[in-house]
Amino acid sequence: MHRRYLSPISIAIMAVSATASASTIIAPADDPAVTAQMYRDAAQPYTSVGEVKGSGFGGSGVSIGGQWVLTAGHVALSKQNGGTFVLGGQTYTVQSAIVHPNFTLSGPNFDVGLLFLSTAVNGVPPAQMYDFGSPESILGQQATWVGYGLAGTGATGQQGPFEFRAFTNVIDVLGDHPLYEGLPSTSFIADFDRPGDPTKNNPASDPTPTLLEGNVTPGDSGGGVFVTVAGVNYLVGINSYSGTLDAMSGSTNGRYGALSGASHLSLFYPWIFEQTGIAAVPEPTAALLVAFGGMAMLSRRRREIHG
Repeated sequence: MHRRYLSPISIAIMAVSATASASTIIAPADDPAVTAQMYRDAAQPYTSVGEVKGSGFGGSGVSIGGQWVLTAGHVALSKQNGGTFVLGGQTYTVQSAIVHPNFTLSGPNFDVGLLFLSTAVNGVPPAQMYDFGSPESILGQQATWVGYGLAGTGATGQQGPFEFRAFTNVIDVLGDHPLYEGLPSTSFIADFDRPGDPTKNNPASDPTPTLLEGNVTPGDSGGGVFVTVAGVNYLVGINSYSGTLDAMSGSTNGRYGALSGASHLSLFYPWIFEQTGIAAVPEPTAALLVAFGGMAMLSRRRREIHG
């Protein structure tokens, strides 16, 4: 099966010079119990997600600690000579920007970048990154996608106004899946399912819409994808692009059947740590295994010492 790749999701920001956020959401006709206000409310806990403004592509970013903001590569690319990050009612100046060395504007592979602010973020806790271990371990997780882009519904596609929203979706496949040929290998993907309409379900994906199903739109680029573990919302991805399979005609611009693509952070944790000194939280089972391993070694040493 072939795919049709669409532009990085913040391309439209250049034309409209907008910096607020949203996503396309379930249309009222498809589920009257779901309202736009529910998507707005769902975004409120994600206080580490802010707006990135300046030349080139506008979009979103996620504060990860101190003066560091994680965003999409195509957003960071034009902020090397300045820009701003707006978070918690405060505006911070971008002092410098770093783009992953393998990223180019020819496509969203390696679409990750970092902004270094002139002063540290104040009064807003940073997002914690989470490492599930192997890249495949993210599959099947229900995630919350947060960013600053266009509104609209799965029936209308992306449109104004701009507003801060979050939506939920199941992480279905990795970008190198054979049925999604040509999509970035450094990404993971979710599709926008329509309630009661199985024809809008993409291959190898969960067919059941989540309560607040949605899709990324222009301006969401650089926003965060979060998974809740033991009651904590952890950052696992950065919004990167929207796309559609050739077989899913009519699914462009955030309509039902469209794809949300995010840079898979587990592939970038070493690079992020090298640049910032900020590490991901290890997967708890692995941490326990390390602890138990240390205890076993200590016990063995004691046996060796005491006979």
